[in-house]
Amino acid sequence: MDKIAVLGPQGTFSDDAAQRFLEQSGRKEDLLPVYYPTIDEAFHMVGKECGWGVIPIENTLDGYVQRTLDLLLEMEVSVIGEITIPVQFSFIANADSVEKLEKLYVQFKASGQCRRFIDSLKQVEVVITESNMESYYQSEKGISGEGAIIPAHMLSSSKALCKIENVTDAKNNDTRFLIIRAGKQEETALSGKIRVPLYVMPETDSPGLLYGILKDFYEHQVNLASIMSRPTRKDMGTYNFYLELSGDAAQKEQILSAIASVAQKHPVKRLGIYSI
Repeated sequence: MDKIAVLGPQGTFSDDAAQRFLEQSGRKEDLLPVYYPTIDEAFHMVGKECGWGVIPIENTLDGYVQRTLDLLLEMEVSVIGEITIPVQFSFIANADSVEKLEKLYVQFKASGQCRRFIDSLKQVEVVITESNMESYYQSEKGISGEGAIIPAHMLSSSKALCKIENVTDAKNNDTRFLIIRAGKQEETALSGKIRVPLYVMPETDSPGLLYGILKDFYEHQVNLASIMSRPTRKDMGTYNFYLELSGDAAQKEQILSAIASVAQKHPVKRLGIYSI
């Protein structure tokens, strides 16, 4: 049986995304979830211990996961699909009230999605964790004065004295996950809406550099859904650009032509093309 790498442990939103992917793709019988404590470890196991991976890429409230963007450039993987799930958070504490909280465990992305609640806490030590379930288990140790922000679906399982059902900054909050595989993958049949993630990696900086990249997509009438700059880590002020193109399956050749036009001027790493 092949395996799929997941940011764990069980019960995380990544686990939820993985389970939904297995159900929707009909792979529940031939893909076994394997849980890793960090995004880096889950990512690096794709192509080693696991043939697949499910990796968080973007959140409605907190934007892109920067580490995922970097790993997509560093590693030789293909994005073959994505899945989006609703995300809500609850609060638990081993205290009679929020006012008696001394230490709060919160996952690094959850902290940005529950900012108003965290900012309302007074003189509380905030400890950043790698996963929401790590936060949950830390609080469940039962140490007086400690609490956590946890996935809302775990609230009923907690033994904590103090509970608040929803501490998310907004009701409409989703996280998007990428389904990845090692190396280059054969393109599958496309239908409906499609997405194309890629990196553009300019070798030199110059006036109008970004304008020139955007102009190529405009001239080919290709929708640029998002763009993020990431430091090259070579020289200060130099950047690679992560882009996501979107359109209809009928526009596939049009999109590929636009990418080819950009690739004549700058190195391009196309990460995949898939239906959404």
